[in-house]
Amino acid sequence: MTTIAIVGVGLLGGSLAAAFKQQSGDYKVVGYNHNPGAVEEGIKRGFIDTAAPSIEEAAAAADIIFICVPVGHIPEYAVRAAKSAKPGAIITDVGSTKRTIVEEVEPHVPGGVHFIGGHPMAGSEKTGVAAANPALFKNAHYLLTPTQKTDMAAYKKLHSMLTSIGANVVAIEPEKHDRAVAVVSHLPHMLAAVLMNLASSETNETENILMLAAGGFKDTTRIAAGSPRMWIDICLDNREAILYAIDKMNGMLSSLREEIDAADRALIGDMLERAQMARLNLPSALGKEIGKLYELYVPVTDKPGVISDITLTVGQLGINIEDIEILHATESSGTLRLMIPEKENADKAAKALVERGYEVDMRTAGS
Repeated sequence: MTTIAIVGVGLLGGSLAAAFKQQSGDYKVVGYNHNPGAVEEGIKRGFIDTAAPSIEEAAAAADIIFICVPVGHIPEYAVRAAKSAKPGAIITDVGSTKRTIVEEVEPHVPGGVHFIGGHPMAGSEKTGVAAANPALFKNAHYLLTPTQKTDMAAYKKLHSMLTSIGANVVAIEPEKHDRAVAVVSHLPHMLAAVLMNLASSETNETENILMLAAGGFKDTTRIAAGSPRMWIDICLDNREAILYAIDKMNGMLSSLREEIDAADRALIGDMLERAQMARLNLPSALGKEIGKLYELYVPVTDKPGVISDITLTVGQLGINIEDIEILHATESSGTLRLMIPEKENADKAAKALVERGYEVDMRTAGS
């Protein structure tokens, strides 16, 4: 029986608990929340088994600890959990910023306890445990940020648990993570909020413009209904990357304004066509049929940083590792088996690893 502690039983924490309980009866879930009513709701719904009166007691009982609170509180809660955790325990978080969290938590984690930063690229405009959904992570990218200190076995265990609930796990460095999500997640939320406020303010000038809102406007602004408290923390914690993205966006909007003002049909069309092609070329969800899976066998030495180097090398290509396993492990060496969906992705991953100096043996899964 694996015991999971959920610290912060809201949308993400509740959905993780529900997903793990649905996936296997071998999980026991302990919940802690500053508002005990959220844990009680989770118990009623059947995805929390017991309530813990404190972070420390939740952590002490757990093999895996998920810190699912606003980003501003994650470092404090993670360190408190780490100091009470038993040897071998894994602590991770769901914060949508990573550099500050990793830098503030890792130095305070006791020996034998493992911290791995995490960020599920999944969510909803709804908030709270009442919105918890066990299917929230299916086919969603779940980013992990291993570092030189990351333990190979701990990473493998967490990776396997997350893929078991349907997530596509991708490794990325904390700094690169923050720059990337500023563009694809944080800036879009700010733009949705600005657009919603613009439309709302225009109701004073043009009667009720919101009555005219069609599907495109509703889709674009849906995320503006998210928790303001959470997004204030994100804006401040990832301030530099978000400001960079805003400046880039301002430059593009200024150019577009000039093109429209000049009635430059060609430049406007070029901008729209480039956007159209980029959108159409977004990668679709990777299939998981066994016939499309490929195994990469990578001999490794047991030294700090190996797991982060390999997973980050693959992750920077945007490729999901469907499964990772440690084979033939001895005190000094072993073999990593990486399962990659699609031959094209497997070829790219193998090439990148060879260029990093690793030996790679690629096989069709099951052969």
